[in-house]
Amino acid sequence: MNQNKINLKQALLFSTLYAITVITICCLFQNDFFCVDDAEFEMLGFFRQMGHIWSLGKIPLIVDSMYFGGNEVIDLDRGIFLPQNILVSLITSKFDDIQLPGRVLAFINIVLVCLSSLSIAKTFKLQNCYAYAFASLAVIQPIFLYQYLGAWWNAASGQAWAMVSIATFLLLLNHFSKTNIVLNFISVIFLLAAGWPHGVIGYVVFVVVSVAYQLKQSNGLQKAFYLSLPTVLAFIFAFPIYSEYIFSHELINRVSGFDNQNKAFIPSWATIIMGFFPTFYDYMTYFSYKLILIPLGFSTLFVPIVFFYYNVKSLWQKNDNLKIFLTLMIAFFVLSQMPSQFGPFRWPFRFLPFLSLFECLAVFYILQFAQGINEKGIKLNKKISFVLYIILGCFFLGLPFYAGFDTFALILCFILILFLLERDSFFLNKSILANLNKKYLCFILLSSIFVFFNSWNLHPIFVVLQIFSIWLLLLSPMFIKRKSSFSMVGLSLLILLIILNGLPTLGGYYSRHTDLAEQISLPKNVNLEGYVLSLPDNTNLKQIRQFNDIASALFGFYGIKSINGYTPVGNKRLDKILPANQTSHGIFKPEMSLKNILQLSDKSHVCQAELMRISTIIVDEAKYSAFSSQFKQCGYTVVQFAGSRHDLYVSLPLDKTIGWNRNSPFVFPNIAGVNVLSHQNNIDLIRIPEHKEVLTLIFPRLWWFGYTAKINDHSLPVVADDSGSLVQVSVPPQWNGVLKLSYFPVTWRYVWVLPLVAMFALILLLIFNRDMKFR
Repeated sequence: MNQNKINLKQALLFSTLYAITVITICCLFQNDFFCVDDAEFEMLGFFRQMGHIWSLGKIPLIVDSMYFGGNEVIDLDRGIFLPQNILVSLITSKFDDIQLPGRVLAFINIVLVCLSSLSIAKTFKLQNCYAYAFASLAVIQPIFLYQYLGAWWNAASGQAWAMVSIATFLLLLNHFSKTNIVLNFISVIFLLAAGWPHGVIGYVVFVVVSVAYQLKQSNGLQKAFYLSLPTVLAFIFAFPIYSEYIFSHELINRVSGFDNQNKAFIPSWATIIMGFFPTFYDYMTYFSYKLILIPLGFSTLFVPIVFFYYNVKSLWQKNDNLKIFLTLMIAFFVLSQMPSQFGPFRWPFRFLPFLSLFECLAVFYILQFAQGINEKGIKLNKKISFVLYIILGCFFLGLPFYAGFDTFALILCFILILFLLERDSFFLNKSILANLNKKYLCFILLSSIFVFFNSWNLHPIFVVLQIFSIWLLLLSPMFIKRKSSFSMVGLSLLILLIILNGLPTLGGYYSRHTDLAEQISLPKNVNLEGYVLSLPDNTNLKQIRQFNDIASALFGFYGIKSINGYTPVGNKRLDKILPANQTSHGIFKPEMSLKNILQLSDKSHVCQAELMRISTIIVDEAKYSAFSSQFKQCGYTVVQFAGSRHDLYVSLPLDKTIGWNRNSPFVFPNIAGVNVLSHQNNIDLIRIPEHKEVLTLIFPRLWWFGYTAKINDHSLPVVADDSGSLVQVSVPPQWNGVLKLSYFPVTWRYVWVLPLVAMFALILLLIFNRDMKFR
């Protein structure tokens, strides 16, 4: 890695190699590092079903194989129009490898973050060594690495596109050209398409702060207007993505309001202040109050150096860049301390990646441009060096006796890596230790005492990790002095190893971790013509090996139509029929759910379960015994024991579910000749024969705004059925032919003009673009 200017080819090569390296290291620690918790129970199932729909050339506005969470213009976190999501959904639909989608998505998002970081560093004219270090640290920020890439795939994509948007905005700030205008416009559209609110908020905060500083210049208002215009046009263009969600607010059950109980997901001040320490663990309410064994606020080792080795004050007075960085850090610090529940600001620890990003940027900017401070350091003569060698040698030889000999390989590995990165660190008379700043040494030692105190009762392996963290902090001035790109990136990878040794993965510690089978054998006697409703809570199982183990949206991964699914936003009407303990995961309350679905409809005298086309219900023996008469009344019988946890498969006879595999509607009154001609995710075509009275069709589709029905080009009203949850269409007498039921977001019929307006305005901006200079 030479010190010439980084070009696009070098940036792509580094980003690709670094992404492969990080993914390989993480997977060596835990094979399923990039597929735990929500990635398993939500994304895998929906991505596979969306991939099937995309492969047919259709848009997955509705995923008709799952009731719960099946409307993808309401569940924005799936990002159905995001390029990497389309690619990964197609991969998921074609391959059974459970780990492949998460790794591909991680690779794409890491490459995006690396490229963006290198572009940001280039904008601020950082040297190559600092640019590569900045990019390598942005990728291993613990929340992005563990929480986003591992469990919240939508958050990883949102964070990655927020980084791209920040980078393109800085390009625009540096050179207001046609290319940069288009790049910023496209990147912000993809950021909005990701459906990750914290990414959007983070980018908006950055733009507001940057534009505010532009107002101080001459013609500041004009410059601020032109700089923010591509972002505003992108918001106008992408508004249809959010319009249906906003319009349907009365139907959704999204957690909202103001709640700060137990300060859930609010990082402590210590977590942020000690962000330079790669092994600082602190307590936080993460679903329950506990010690988090990953350094959530980690940014870079070099934070303390800038205060002891560089004249920050003189650089502060020269330009506004440090003031902008500080303003952004304060803004994101405030956002990270917001209440736990506060609309789109909920769970504020999600703002820590932005805080770490600008803290890193400020540090490397100071290292690049601030003047060094020459102070008397510690002088080592031969005797002192000899004594230190003996002490350190005895210490490291004795460490395995304290920490256990299972840590011996780990200690040797770390020492070997350090030797490869900086050999001089082992020669005290040559290394930076021979002239170490006394104040810096005292600060590191005092900080170390605080770190040890916070995690004194952990396994001795954590003591080993703390010691190596201290060693790296003491050696960090040497890495700065060498200015070697190889050493800087190697140091980031060594920090990654230290972090991973503290906690291999979120799975099994703080999040659900389930060993999934690639394929599930289906019971022979169970009726799968319609939908399956699973009532046991299977989200905490250690492995899924049989049919009754499946939970949430995993039914979609195994190709089974289900009522179960996953939705952070919920549906109030479905909640009335199937009330849930955990709305997002679809963990239904068995007693209340069975009571509602096994009762007869007043008009049709058919059980609600039959209207929903539920062909099989998985329920435990006790619940079945309590509702056995209702089951029999609706025609359900026990067809097989599940073989584990006292679960039963309760199904309808096959002759009662003919046509349910094509989602045939319930017809009342029942007449011959009503046939399903075609069933797709967004459209149903039904042949309606001649009839002499009003014909009511109840479709096994969850009712949303946007459903329309036509027969022979005549519109028919689409309403909710008596339960308020299903789509119902009434056909007047003498109306026969082909009935077309289709879904298209109702707001899109009115806001479709907005993307055209945004594109027209963008074209005008490109035509009349002037090359303006910004700072």
